[in-house]
Amino acid sequence: MGPFKKIYTWACMKVHTPLATMWLGILFLFELVLFVPLDAILILFCLQKRERAFHFAAIGALASTVSGIAGYLLGSFLWDTIGPYVVGPLISQEFFTRMTIHYKEYESIAVFFGSLLPIPFKAVALSAGFCQIPFLPFIACVLSARLLRFFFLAGAVYRYGEVINAFIEKHFSRIVVAVGAKIALTAAFFWALGQ
Repeated sequence: MGPFKKIYTWACMKVHTPLATMWLGILFLFELVLFVPLDAILILFCLQKRERAFHFAAIGALASTVSGIAGYLLGSFLWDTIGPYVVGPLISQEFFTRMTIHYKEYESIAVFFGSLLPIPFKAVALSAGFCQIPFLPFIACVLSARLLRFFFLAGAVYRYGEVINAFIEKHFSRIVVAVGAKIALTAAFFWALGQ
């Protein structure tokens, strides 16, 4: 059983416990350091309990925003200490440089779209802090973008849940590869934009 299938199985078990909301919140709180596509975990939770889909979306958005605030503060105050452990091992230097250029030019708009699109959220949060984007607009942009993104996913699952569930069960491994490819293509788009 591959690592993604193990996570899928673990999430399927946790969603049916009384602490499902807590588990989902914890996952999104650690979004800054996880390499798992958390949108897929949110979809899974929503599929397993469609009547709580919007509740799960709200928890994911709030916890993700807290994770973003932690990343912002790390980028703002501890960059000299943590920078060498982030740029290179977690985020490419080129991608981080392009993010900082876009932040300096577009500020809040860049934060909003960076939080809305499927690009590495750790890069969005850390580089926003590093660039000293105004703090309250940062929180507002991250929260609104995450709510929009996660409520869209929850709404799609709520409406088309059975079709989506059948598709995921049949093509789970391909979906994980497709999510990874989409993230890579989005990063390539931003790279091309900065050229």
